[in-house]
Amino acid sequence: MQENEAVGVAWCGGRGLCREDGNVIGARRFPAAFELGEEKQGGKSRLQPGHVVFYLQKPCCVVQMKRKSKLHQRERRDDLGFASLPICRYRKKLVEAVRDNSFIVVTGETGSGKTTQLPKYLFEEGFAKHGAIGVTQPRRVAATSVAQRVAEEMDCPLGSIVGYQVRFDECVSEDTSIRYMTDGCFLRQILADPHLTKYSIVILDEAHERSLSTDILFGLLKQMFQGKKPPERKRPLKVVVMSATLDTDKFSEFFNHCPVVDIPGRNYPVEEKFCGLVGPRDADGSAYVTETVKVTLDIHLSGSAGDILVFLTGQSEIEKTCELLFQKAESIDYQFDVRDRSVEGLLILPLYGSMPTDQQRRIFLPPPPGIRKCVVATNIAATSLTIDGIRYVVDSGFVKQLNHNPRVGLDTLEVVPISKSEALQRAGRAGRTSSGKCYRVYSKEFWEQCMPDHMVPEIRRTSLTSVILTLKCLAVHDVIRFPYLDRPEERRILEALKELYQCSAIDRRGYVTKLGEFMVRFPLPPNLTCAVIKAASLGCEDLMLPIAAMLSVEKVFIRPGDPEAQKEAELRHQGLSLQAGGSNDFATLLNVFEQCKASKSPSAWCRDNWVHWRALKLAFSVEGQLWEITSKLKQLPDFPREHFDGSRNEILRRCLCAGYFANIARRSIGKSFCTMDGHGSTVYIHPSSALRDQEAQLEWILFHDVLVTSKVYVRMVCPVRYEWVQDLLPRLHKIDAYELSSMAREEVTEEEMAKWRNKEDLQKRKEKVTDKSAKNMEKRNDNQSISDARARFLERKQQRMQELNTSSKET
Repeated sequence: MQENEAVGVAWCGGRGLCREDGNVIGARRFPAAFELGEEKQGGKSRLQPGHVVFYLQKPCCVVQMKRKSKLHQRERRDDLGFASLPICRYRKKLVEAVRDNSFIVVTGETGSGKTTQLPKYLFEEGFAKHGAIGVTQPRRVAATSVAQRVAEEMDCPLGSIVGYQVRFDECVSEDTSIRYMTDGCFLRQILADPHLTKYSIVILDEAHERSLSTDILFGLLKQMFQGKKPPERKRPLKVVVMSATLDTDKFSEFFNHCPVVDIPGRNYPVEEKFCGLVGPRDADGSAYVTETVKVTLDIHLSGSAGDILVFLTGQSEIEKTCELLFQKAESIDYQFDVRDRSVEGLLILPLYGSMPTDQQRRIFLPPPPGIRKCVVATNIAATSLTIDGIRYVVDSGFVKQLNHNPRVGLDTLEVVPISKSEALQRAGRAGRTSSGKCYRVYSKEFWEQCMPDHMVPEIRRTSLTSVILTLKCLAVHDVIRFPYLDRPEERRILEALKELYQCSAIDRRGYVTKLGEFMVRFPLPPNLTCAVIKAASLGCEDLMLPIAAMLSVEKVFIRPGDPEAQKEAELRHQGLSLQAGGSNDFATLLNVFEQCKASKSPSAWCRDNWVHWRALKLAFSVEGQLWEITSKLKQLPDFPREHFDGSRNEILRRCLCAGYFANIARRSIGKSFCTMDGHGSTVYIHPSSALRDQEAQLEWILFHDVLVTSKVYVRMVCPVRYEWVQDLLPRLHKIDAYELSSMAREEVTEEEMAKWRNKEDLQKRKEKVTDKSAKNMEKRNDNQSISDARARFLERKQQRMQELNTSSKET
């Protein structure tokens, strides 16, 4: 770096800096072409020359980088490199395939240009004249970042020709012809427009990820072509299924033996190395985090120039890893410690799904000269996004996955080993622009013994309740024989139907109720939706909507790793809880929401109380959208209206009972509780709850979710009374699953009927045995029986004593 270049540096020795856009990062040196956002405190700048900064991820330390080079901006606008992408040679073939077929399958490596270029080709060929081109993504980060990229390539403002729509956020207009959106948002659009009359083409991208919503879209789109063309559609809909890796034969067969277009990639060779730091015995531990940091630092010190991509499981791990990298890298002497003298610093960039869009975009910018970029990301960087310049990949071997836990009957986020196919996808990121290296933190034995060949589709491992309600509202009554690409277990479909019946979304015959029609309008889980609707019917939605919004965002409270900071944060959080009564975690969320919103400086309030400002900003936006939905529902003549006299705290807890009565637990032994959902699981209050150490005073509790570690912990807890749920708890038991399935009796085969009869007979026999045992037990345990048994015992004892006396006399 030249002497006359300005060096942008940042002070990070405290908690005095904060921007309203959240936490960002810094680098060792920045050339003059970069401008650092300057923060002032007391009128004095905190930016001091001479400081070395690698990473700023403290709750309040922020540096913002902005490219100022006009030449750079012009070059990006004139030539963004898409003309050389592998897909360009297949433009004509792809357009013809879409024009001539209802379905096509497109496969190609990540980085081949499928996601960005195919929608542009179809737009330029006039397909958008009769409806928009919709592109679905399984992740919101991909939807927003790809939309931004395509808008830049088409030289139009984001939200005009190209836009995006994700949960609680959208950037579209009447002129939007190419709409990127999450698969969940698109599924909700079908509710309002079952024949998709606003679309000419639907592209289901990243199909290999097999998200729950994408799998349901497969079946719905297939069903659309099985009937007659609806009069609402002027032209037939076209469907394109795209993926980086895919079982093409399986998908082609599912979509009526449609054609497959394969786009070869241009990956360079990648050298793979097993570091052996994590073995089969570590599959259930978290040792991989510290080992991943060691491998990353070793690459930075001994590897030649090139950027690093590190794969971890979630936000907390990523922030911890970034903090550890910052601490270690702070002491590096680049004159002696780094082998490649061209490497002068390390720029650490986190990437996870809940990050604000503007912060996510930083990962695509090239780093300043001499600075190595290190992106620490979730699995989103494996396929959904392409980051140029990556030469090294560090694979931790783990991913955070949503699984249905039969032990507690709920979905839980679990850290599990990735599949071999996912590991190959991760390694491929190192060979995008040149030859690269992939460092697998785990051993060869871990690869062979702990990692499956392919991941299990989400539809076969998570709750189906929300999507089954969506199908029911789309008049798909027979959800068991719906055309699934991979059919979920029948028992799990029946479990979802039971849950919907329990919250009165469907009736005993499996048909959607008026409440179910109200519920499907909310982009919330069914239990939370029920609580919101109950609050709206009582006219106290101002209590529940902020809580629903806060439960819809991630990481509200900051829990720092530093012990001293951790103590300070805990004291602040306890204070917020005590202000809300000290015995209701839901009320604490409401208190945080209201106090932050009422503050003159919300970001400063969040900083002082160790609360994530970006989470609160999103919660404010979510609450506004929930108010919109609720206001429209309350204008309907058949919306229920109730009245209840009680305190603010009691009304809130009663509303929660209306939605969460399946998450009720009763005090058991010691500090444990027993769930009342039929599973009878033993659970404990999580240490982060305000109710920890209050177990002795609690009899009945309600909880939001569970965390499974060595114990099963319940989180977000509040106390309730039995009389509030005693009329609701019976709905958890004795439900006829056959009726709920909505399978018409005349359509059921003899084999299915026999199977159902056997199941019902077996259940009746079990119930009869259980009832008989219960009656016998009851007989044994009443006062008269106990008295009779005691009398018989004393009589036998007296008789034995007499016999002993008689025998002694004879002797």
